[in-house]
Amino acid sequence: MVYAVVAPLLLPLLVGYFCLGYIVYVNQIEDVYETVYETCGRYWPYINHYIFIAIILMQITMIGLFGLKSKPATSIATVPLLLMTITFNEYCKIRFLPTFSHYSIKDAFDHDELDQKTGEFEINYEHARNAYLQPSLRRANSMPSQSSLTQALVSSV
Repeated sequence: MVYAVVAPLLLPLLVGYFCLGYIVYVNQIEDVYETVYETCGRYWPYINHYIFIAIILMQITMIGLFGLKSKPATSIATVPLLLMTITFNEYCKIRFLPTFSHYSIKDAFDHDELDQKTGEFEINYEHARNAYLQPSLRRANSMPSQSSLTQALVSSV
């Protein structure tokens, strides 16, 4: 993206290079390498963060380049673009980042299958069912307990 503005004559060569690299990379992923790990999307927030940093650095570079080329109107017109990019990044953090702190459906399903095989499914189900009840909806204990109302406030010892 930086070369498209700075050196537009290099752009067709760079597009060809990256397209060829993409074809080679896809071939290697499909036919050469065996994938032995899966992150289930947990790495995406980091990738998204680095992409936004790259875009912001490119826009700051363009503001400086247009300023050096004595194009103040273009440089000033790029500042709102930079502010909109930063605002959109913050929106994406608020909207999508909490999603990545929870288990994916596949992980939850795998954990449930493992619990069923080990016989802990019913125990975990009871813990989960009781953990999310409001205190007013919990079953009252039928055993009498020592109330703090009947105990002396000051001990005689």
